[in-house]
Amino acid sequence: MYVLDHPIFTPRLRLQPVTPALAEAARAGEQAFAQEIGADAPPDWCQASLGLVARSATQAWGPEAAPTRAIAIHHAEGTVIGDVRFEPSLRAAREYEIGYGVARSRRRQGYAVEAAGAVIDWLFDEAGAETVIAGCDSRNVPSVKTLRKLGFWLDSTPGSTFWWLMTPDLRASTRA
Repeated sequence: MYVLDHPIFTPRLRLQPVTPALAEAARAGEQAFAQEIGADAPPDWCQASLGLVARSATQAWGPEAAPTRAIAIHHAEGTVIGDVRFEPSLRAAREYEIGYGVARSRRRQGYAVEAAGAVIDWLFDEAGAETVIAGCDSRNVPSVKTLRKLGFWLDSTPGSTFWWLMTPDLRASTRA
């Protein structure tokens, strides 16, 4: 697995990979996390995601250590606006699963598309991914819209979860 060992920059965001030090700071709480990452961390995002940040690095950092989550920080404001999770799929080699979360106060401003899109581009361009998948609750209309804007195709609908599929060709068609 290729390691995301550097931030990814977009027009508005810096996507900072979660390292063991950042995960440890997340376990210590909001203030330690904000100090380690060098950005304000809104309480609503911390309440929903800080525990996930701490656990994602703990699970991922073994003999073949690699970050599986990046924190999205607004350049101009120095504030955490969300995070993107990416990890190898259990279904197939060179397939990754992606997920994202945005602080309530930052929703409906295009941040999920911007952050997840940058990670997807990195997965295809640098990490050697052949496929990216994502799942979302069928009632989560904002997430369905985000996945469509990113270029995902609906792959299957078992139960209440929609599963989406992305290939490099599908991604290229959204950027044309």
